[in-house]
Amino acid sequence: MIEKVVRFNRVTSTQDKAKEFVADRHPIAVVASSQEKGRGRQGRNWFSPEGGLYLSLLLFPKERVTSIPLLASLSVIRTLEHLGLSDLSIHWPNDVLLKKRKVCGVVCERYQSAVICGVGLNVNVETFAPRLDGATSLKVETGQVFGVDEILDLFLDKFNELYEELQSKGLKIKEVLNYISGLGESVEVVTKRGVIRGTVSDIDDDWALLLRDESGIIKKFYYGDVRRLQW
Repeated sequence: MIEKVVRFNRVTSTQDKAKEFVADRHPIAVVASSQEKGRGRQGRNWFSPEGGLYLSLLLFPKERVTSIPLLASLSVIRTLEHLGLSDLSIHWPNDVLLKKRKVCGVVCERYQSAVICGVGLNVNVETFAPRLDGATSLKVETGQVFGVDEILDLFLDKFNELYEELQSKGLKIKEVLNYISGLGESVEVVTKRGVIRGTVSDIDDDWALLLRDESGIIKKFYYGDVRRLQW
């Protein structure tokens, strides 16, 4: 359970900053007001100006490491619903969408004995780089200014609840299927090994994507980029 929060004004990346605390072997949340080199999956840049919530959770899980992105994504969903927002979905494996536009990204990496889970949530950000035409923020969608610290506290409460359940007795969250975008749709999954086309069949309890390929075989993916196809 995360009980300690370490705060910074500006860092290169909360993911990198969290690594400095690994030797202490205590779960913590590293939070920054902005990042110079925030990053998402596969080293992609994450636009991180002031007005967003940027944090990395330093964890030492004993069970179900692959489920950590699920916990973070679902915790964001529950937080935003608590604040009265709706039309929320998850684009597997790591994007939370608000009104079908990206409002949050999640990235997890293993480092020594730890798992570091980064979360970037666009809270009061109003303008985005031109390449981010699919991005949005809570303020853009609602016209309201939100308290970043309030959202952080809510998120940690939701995450701790799910994380404790995962580590103590395992976690089965079919609730998440209510939020997955693309179920039953034709997609292609892009991985380092190539591109597989098929239909999204399910998400299992380890946060793996189950895809029925063109020959009817169910294949499991833990990582990859999902692109919708217009067939």
